[in-house]
Amino acid sequence: MSVDPVLIVPAALGVLALVALLAWRLPRRRRLRSLSRQLDSFDPDKRARAAAAMVELGLTRRTANVLTHSLTREEDLRLRFAIALAVVRNSERSRRRRVRQLRKWSVEELAEHGHPVHQGLEWKKSKITWRAPAPQS
Repeated sequence: MSVDPVLIVPAALGVLALVALLAWRLPRRRRLRSLSRQLDSFDPDKRARAAAAMVELGLTRRTANVLTHSLTREEDLRLRFAIALAVVRNSERSRRRRVRQLRKWSVEELAEHGHPVHQGLEWKKSKITWRAPAPQS
């Protein structure tokens, strides 16, 4: 039985594409897993660095889920503020619901702290808008 070369080429290309995909995804997945473990640390500085590095990886559904899960347990207000600031500074538009929720939480957190970065913060396409409250006299 002879093997037709017309069938070997697509099969070889498919295997090569699969290997390239795995080589591209595995280091990112390992990095995300490592950062996720660091978010459970007792050291707030280590948690802050891990959260900032996770945001630098890019806000995807997976990173937003990990950050949101971490924020539900977080009691340190400085760390919550640092995460909110990192999310606002490094986020792009996304259609993912969890990413939009995380960005909305970040804007509200910055507004609550009265940080100057929140002024004029407006994302019309993602339906997140915030306006400064009227000054109280």
